Amino acid sequence: MSVTFISQAHALETVVSVLARHKTDDYYAYERGENWFIGIGNQASLIFDSKGETVTIDKESSQTSRPLDGSSITDVAREFVSDNSKSGCRIFGQAGFNYAAHVRGQQFTPGNWPLLALLVPRIELLLIGHTITLKGIEEEEVKSLYEFVRYHSASLCLTCHQSVQHIDTQDIEGNYTARVEKALLDIAQGQYVKVIPSRILEIEYKIDMPATLLAGRRSNNPARTFSLSHAGYQATGFSPELVFSVDNGRVITEPLAGTRSAKGTEEEVKKLRHELLNDPKEIVEHVISVREAIEELRQLCPPDTIKVEDLMSSRARGSVQHLGSSVAGTLLPEKDMWDAFNVLFPSITASGIPKNAAMEAIQLLEDKPRELYSGAVFMIENSKSFEAALVLRTVFQDENRGWIQAGAGVISQSNPQRELEETREKLASIAPFVIPDMPT
Repeated sequence: MSVTFISQAHALETVVSVLARHKTDDYYAYERGENWFIGIGNQASLIFDSKGETVTIDKESSQTSRPLDGSSITDVAREFVSDNSKSGCRIFGQAGFNYAAHVRGQQFTPGNWPLLALLVPRIELLLIGHTITLKGIEEEEVKSLYEFVRYHSASLCLTCHQSVQHIDTQDIEGNYTARVEKALLDIAQGQYVKVIPSRILEIEYKIDMPATLLAGRRSNNPARTFSLSHAGYQATGFSPELVFSVDNGRVITEPLAGTRSAKGTEEEVKKLRHELLNDPKEIVEHVISVREAIEELRQLCPPDTIKVEDLMSSRARGSVQHLGSSVAGTLLPEKDMWDAFNVLFPSITASGIPKNAAMEAIQLLEDKPRELYSGAVFMIENSKSFEAALVLRTVFQDENRGWIQAGAGVISQSNPQRELEETREKLASIAPFVIPDMPT
């Protein structure tokens, strides 16, 4: 069943109300260009465990788990997408940072979150401008949600839940600066050129994800926004960049590297932008990231189709501003969107250069697996359209813990104190908006 209607309600409030109504269901919400794509419920799903050894597939009322037994995780995902491409709904998903190590054959420390998860929703809700389209496999489910969105969502009160608790982003014990110093020693020894070490801030209370989405999106201007709850794993984030997108054979990746705060008066922000655009360390960090993006596209595209469409422009993303570029090419006929994902993921700007060496270094530099941090949340629209948002500026929650996380790009010119400050600037895009889940 499908129904389309016009609504004058604000899209963000509608999305948040719908997610709050479906807190106990699986869901994905994904914003692109102020248009929202929401999938609710589980028509079919695929989950690879954190070790990459077992795949679990839900379909209708049945669930099957089996060992991979040497099967390619990518081929199993391809088959699932192909089998469900006629469902009438987009397919949503997430890939943890360790997915990349698994497909590259690297050793890694497993976490608790899935390496890869895909969801075919029971109901899809599209908000394009003021037009809302609802469609789903069960008429009564669609009718019920239609009644709620049409007549009640705008009146749902969420402001009573928005009591923020301060999260201290200091590094009193100096753990992060010590991590940067270790990375600088590795770089001096020629082990790699660039690495992005991160740090974790644990959250001691249960998080209200819909309320956090509302508060955070009102104060951020991300490249993509997402909120998800799938199989007990939850995340809400304000992504500053795409890992990549593929649309009818055209692939785009958008490296962001180089950071300054975007907080302060207009004159202060302008001064910081000028500083960013003229800082040798930031320029070097960005240029080598663009160069690496070009080299990765050479594995996927004919060289004469690869173009830098935007070089080192200033891009505001919430509490920070970055240097950003767009690099595009046309996929070779024998390559598909999963090939592109496996080459371009994880983002250079969240791992390092060379990518494989930097990923191995992160396993040694950090004391906990990254789970979904610096992974990807993605939306597959059809067999030729796939885009993945980089998971940064995000709050995470499972049954055992909640946390936020941030990193900074370290190259030979880096200063540990400045890199620490950069993590604090990035955390300012998420830390002030993490809302406790309070009883109604």
